[in-house]
Formats: sequence, structure tokens, C-alpha cells
Amino acid sequence: MVDVVRGTIRVRKWPKKRGKPRSEAQRFWVDWFKQANLLAKYVDAASATLAIELTKGSGWYPRDVLLKAMRGRLYWWTDQDGRKWFPMAAVGDISLTLDVLAQTVGSVLVRAVDRWRAPPAGVSGDVLTNKGPGNPPEWAPITGAAGVTQEELAGSPVVVDNTASLYDFDVTTYVTLDIKIEAIIFAAADRPMILVSTDGGLTFHSGAADYRFMQFNNLGAGGGVTGRMTWDDGAASGSWTGVMRLTDLRAGRCSYNGVVSRGSSAVKLHSGFYRSAGPITDIRIAAFSGNNMVTGTIQLTGLVSA
Repeated sequence: MVDVVRGTIRVRKWPKKRGKPRSEAQRFWVDWFKQANLLAKYVDAASATLAIELTKGSGWYPRDVLLKAMRGRLYWWTDQDGRKWFPMAAVGDISLTLDVLAQTVGSVLVRAVDRWRAPPAGVSGDVLTNKGPGNPPEWAPITGAAGVTQEELAGSPVVVDNTASLYDFDVTTYVTLDIKIEAIIFAAADRPMILVSTDGGLTFHSGAADYRFMQFNNLGAGGGVTGRMTWDDGAASGSWTGVMRLTDLRAGRCSYNGVVSRGSSAVKLHSGFYRSAGPITDIRIAAFSGNNMVTGTIQLTGLVSA
């Protein structure tokens, strides 16, 4: 192609035709740019005037401002509460940048010794755990120190067999205790009771000088201040089934509540509190009059504190 520019003859090759866009993304942006330029030509007068004012002395063209506005990249603002509002395009840019460091769904970033990193992947149920000064946190399983766990006490459940009238359980590590007796029958007329120890099971408080249970029930029998907590419905024979929850075993003042039934005819609620000089260390389930337990089961479940 030959033409003259300002009195100078210029010889150029005929320009090659532009090929078709090679990918779907290219085709999208070519079409978007074509439509955006067309829209910029027919923009309203107020927007055109503002674009001209914004670009004065900047080296930008008014069209650049209009295209930024169309792409959601023209500005951000701060509201009256001091919060900054950014366009979604900016959010996408930052997200793409963070993908350089981690791209797995659910990833978090922590400051390691050398740079920001995603901690090694954990497994379902892990929590991000502080590893101490100078060390990045890591995913780790929850331990007993990180929450509350429930477990069966050692020696529980007990299937009674007419060989004993009492059973002791170590509760040193528990803050809450669930006691369940089921279909307990005694060798002679008797009733179940709970005794507590604060010295590792060496002694169990039951005498007049010991710490006392303040016991309440819905029929009056067995109420008042007692040295032991008994499941008492006014009779002493039959098949005994009941549950009792003791809380705050480590606090020196234990609250309790529960229900007991003798056979199918008598049901009684029990509640109250027990004050001691220190944490409860052991629980004893025993026969009030010392008769053996012939049949039935005793089950204790404890909650370990954080």
C-alpha cells in the first residue's frame, strides 16, 4: 500500500486480516470491548462532561473513565460509619491474588516464619491450634482440654450378683455425673443410697459430724438435712430403678436432681445440694441397711471439663 503523509511517500504492506479469537474468553472480551466502545460513543451528556473533567491533565482519555465505570473499577467510597465499600471487581482481584497461596476450598492463611502460608491440611473435626510463640498454628484434633467429653466410668456398668452391698467409683476427673440404677433388688428389705468421699475414698461422709446432703423430694419422705442421699419412697422393698445427676463435683458444693421408682407404683423426684470442704473424689452406691444387691445394673457416666 502506497500513500503520502505530509508530502512524504510512504510504502507499507497491506495489513493482514485479524484472525478469529482463539478461545471463549477472547471472544467474550472482544465482544464486550466492542459493545463498551459503542456505548461510550452514545453516553449521556452529563456523564461525558464528568469524564472529561476527571481526565484533565491525567493522560487518560474520557473513554477510559467510561470503560472503568462499565467494568466496576472506577471508584470506592467510605460511608458515614467509616466503612469502605469496594466494587466486586476489586474483590475478584484480591481473591485471584490470594489464590497464589492457596486454592483449596476452606483454606486459611497463617503467618509462617518465612511468609504467609496455608497450614498443612487437617481432617474433619480438627481445630486451628496455637503452637506457641514463634510457631505457626496447625490443624489438630480436639482434645479433652479443648472442650467437654463424656465417658463411662471405670468399672461401669456393674451387673450386681448378690455378692456385695456397695460399689465405689473414682470420680476425680469429672465435673458432672449421671448415675443410673435399673431393676435393683435387695436380698432383704432395703433401699439404695449415695455416699461421697473427699479424700480419695478413704472415708465416706455419713455421720453427724460429716458434711450433709440437703435433700428434697416431692412427697416429703426422706427430706431435710441428712448425712447420705437415699432413694426413699416410704417403703424399703421392691425393684428399684432411678436416675440422678450430680453437677459441680469439683466446686465443693454439688447440686443434684433425679427420679426413682419402686416397682411400677411409686415414683419420686429428688433434688438438693451437698456442701463439702473440697472436690468430691469418690462416689459410693450402697444399700442403706447393708443387704446385698441381688439383681440389676448400676451405670455411671461422667463429663470431663475443659
